[in-house]
This record gives sequence, C-alpha cells and structure tokens, in this order.
Amino acid sequence: MKRSIELTRRYPQARPRVWRALTDPELVSRWLMPTDLRAEVGHRFTFRTKPYPGFDGTVRCRVLTVEENRLLRYSWSGGGLEDTVVTFRLADADDGGTTLNFSHAGFDGLLNRLITRNILASGWRGKLLSKQLPAVLATV
Repeated sequence: MKRSIELTRRYPQARPRVWRALTDPELVSRWLMPTDLRAEVGHRFTFRTKPYPGFDGTVRCRVLTVEENRLLRYSWSGGGLEDTVVTFRLADADDGGTTLNFSHAGFDGLLNRLITRNILASGWRGKLLSKQLPAVLATV
C-alpha cells in the first residue's frame, strides 16, 4: 500500500492566484480549515476542525519549504499522524492556467496506511482540491 497521496490538478487561474489561495490564511481557512499559516520557513501553525474520538481537532504544522509561486511544503501532525509532509508544487499550464502537483507523504505503520491515509486521500481528492479550492479560486 502506498505511503503517500499523489494528485495532479489543473486550474484555469494563473500561478500567483493559486499561490495566494494556498498561502493566504484567510483563503486557506475557506477551502481547507481555519489556520494561522504564514508562508515563512520555520513558522509553526495549526489547522483546527471538529474533534472526534482519537483526534483533538488540531493539526500541528511547520513550514518546511517556500519558493514563492512554485513550492510550499509543510509538516502535518495530528490525529495519530506524526511527521507527514504536505507538498504543493505549482507549474504554468500551456493555456495560462496552473498545474498543481500535490503530495501528502509519510504514512508509516499499518493503521496509518490502511485507515488514515484513505480518509485523507478521499478528502484531498474528492472535496478539497476538486471542489473547495476551485470555489475559492473563482473568487480571488
């Protein structure tokens, strides 16, 4: 079983607009979860959502890499996950839009690979990057 979630999406908006939706805490809070993200290497931030058994509703993160309009990478720990890494890599599409290559990696251990990875993959694939992010991009 894979230890990562890998997705590619194409958006009609130019890279700076997509970058803004990935790094502006107000916009990220609209499509992902409420956050205090700052796109600065070393910055520690959280995402907050509704708690459920085994998860206090807080995802603890730290910005690992920032290449403006190109690459954002941060750690993701919470709900039994430790030291996973989320990566957004942006490239220009031929039609003036943006190609987003997404990865959420580091699902070690049987439980994380079988259950947690599948739950997160469903969210990233079916909702967050396919519906909610495009809806926010349409407004910026």
